[in-house]
Amino acid sequence: MKTLRNKLFLGFYVVLVLSVLTSALWRTPITAYNPQNENERALTTLFIDYITARNDRDVDRFLATLHDDCRYMVTKDLIASKEELKRMLPGLWMQNDDDTVAFGKCMAWECWNENNYETVMLINPKFQIAENQANARFKFHSGLFLDDKFFSLTREDQAWRIKEFSRPVY
Repeated sequence: MKTLRNKLFLGFYVVLVLSVLTSALWRTPITAYNPQNENERALTTLFIDYITARNDRDVDRFLATLHDDCRYMVTKDLIASKEELKRMLPGLWMQNDDDTVAFGKCMAWECWNENNYETVMLINPKFQIAENQANARFKFHSGLFLDDKFFSLTREDQAWRIKEFSRPVY
């Protein structure tokens, strides 16, 4: 009986280790993604700019990746415009960088979407492109945290911009 229990434990442990290793190896960050065409190349550049500006807390560069009519999901209950983000982000990022603030680095769903993490990566990009419109789906990765992110994009004057950002609401 003890041998069977040991074999089951060992089998479970091997499956768990293999799952973690496989998951880690199959993660392609946006910076390592190999675009399939010119549109994907332009979108990849845009998302590298987006995540770099976000990680550097550079509001102007971050906003430059957004379309003027952008709708950005801040929390499950709050969708902000580009102008609203311009006012919100400096204080939000400053507050989240201060560990002494009661808001802290909260991880609850109601907290500001992704902005409470110091550095993040967009991984495993999936693009759907049709002329001047595109959809992109990523996994958002910060430490052990992994979440889906959805973007709608539009191209005007040969430049792609993020028109809408959201994530699943559970």
